[in-house]
Amino acid sequence: MAKSFKLNAYSPDGSLIANCADHISAGLLMSLYGDGSTIRYKNAILWTEGIDGEGAQSYDGTMIKVYEGLSKLVVLV
Repeated sequence: MAKSFKLNAYSPDGSLIANCADHISAGLLMSLYGDGSTIRYKNAILWTEGIDGEGAQSYDGTMIKVYEGLSKLVVLV
């Protein structure tokens, strides 16, 4: 079974929106809250809507960017 990470979705003003079990739900929230909203793991920003792309337009692209960030944090082992 794949390891599950709790990703956090934040609004552009920095308020916590939700804890997400996967990148798809976090990506959907990015499209709802718009540019400047972020996906984070702990305090590390893995995705910024409008800078890294549009979360809901490519869930695969969002997943790749989020997993690249997690691998840099040495979370994926």
